[in-house]
Amino acid sequence: MAASRLSLLRRSAAALAGAAALWSAQPARAQDASAAAPACRQAAGWDAACLRARYAGPASEWPAPAIDPGVRWREWAPAPSADLPPGQWTAANPGQATLNADLARPGVTALGQMLFFDSRLSRKGQVSCASCHQPQRAFTDGRALAVGEDALMGRRRSMPLYAAPFSPALFWDGRAASLQEQVLGPIHDAREMNHDAAGAVARLRDTPPYPAEFLRAFGDAGPTQSPVTADRLARALAAYVATLRPERTAFDAFLDGRRDALDDAQLLGLHLFRTKARCMNCHNGPLLTDNGFHNIGLSFYGRRNQDLGRYEVTRDPRDLGKFRTPSLRNVSRAGPWMHNGLFGDLKGLLRMYNAGMGRETPPADPPDPYAPVKSPHIRRLDLTPEEIDALLAFLEAL
Repeated sequence: MAASRLSLLRRSAAALAGAAALWSAQPARAQDASAAAPACRQAAGWDAACLRARYAGPASEWPAPAIDPGVRWREWAPAPSADLPPGQWTAANPGQATLNADLARPGVTALGQMLFFDSRLSRKGQVSCASCHQPQRAFTDGRALAVGEDALMGRRRSMPLYAAPFSPALFWDGRAASLQEQVLGPIHDAREMNHDAAGAVARLRDTPPYPAEFLRAFGDAGPTQSPVTADRLARALAAYVATLRPERTAFDAFLDGRRDALDDAQLLGLHLFRTKARCMNCHNGPLLTDNGFHNIGLSFYGRRNQDLGRYEVTRDPRDLGKFRTPSLRNVSRAGPWMHNGLFGDLKGLLRMYNAGMGRETPPADPPDPYAPVKSPHIRRLDLTPEEIDALLAFLEAL
């Protein structure tokens, strides 16, 4: 297995390597946090030349990341190109087969793009999908909480979309089992588009050029059927979202082999991200997310603004306070950060992680069965101010 993985990482075709690495677990090279030695650190500080030597080769030869026992992680790699066969990169969920078929039809994704930017999907025509997912903001909206039609504010911030095609369950709480289900959620939500699929479809049927575009994308629906249907609406939007990819940055150039693409501070931040800062436990793989759900101590249980995350969907006590891990691609453009937009400053967010992040309800007597338990991956990091600055520099290079 190790030999075949090494061979894979050395393939010259970067796109194929990225697609394969997306799903490959890498437990053999991981080390637990207690073994994360401060390599390249001298009494006077970090040795940049030493770090450059450690990261000069392929990723298979980099220092092993600090990974907690039991965590399955994936090495970093280029984001899989939307030009690759969809079966190599779309998430395995109930909508995968349909999504794969639709992605092979350019007319479907083109229609989805039109719909994504069209405010007529909302009841009063005030907001579109792009109102909350703006391309220039890494497909978020720059607000702490999403704001929909009639200026109504939601409970959570708009989530970045880059990881959506690769995520088995979607939304912050995982309530959507497929991308087709996810894209209809905002249309139905009273605080977002405040519409319903039937109303949106009826409007599109009467709005040129949509009938012709649906017919061109999907073909005839039958002698008595309109080509515009709710199912096709969802499929077109899902197909477009599945083609979204993060803008290329210095980090991508570094992954491509340009080791001078990151300056000394950014390279130190990369090393800390993988080791002392323990970020790879959740932010790994090509999109820098495990697509999992974790409680980092921000549920506000029993307090104002309580949000119990995935538990509100599953009612499984093990899910109390858990939220989906967002992709960190283009993260510096995606603020404010966290599910509730609590952090407007990326450096302040890093300081909170350094302190062990948020607190959860103290133990009670008798024990409270609904008290969320913070993830064991979250703990004090003891990063220096210099190291926090380096981590920030690395995040800005993503």
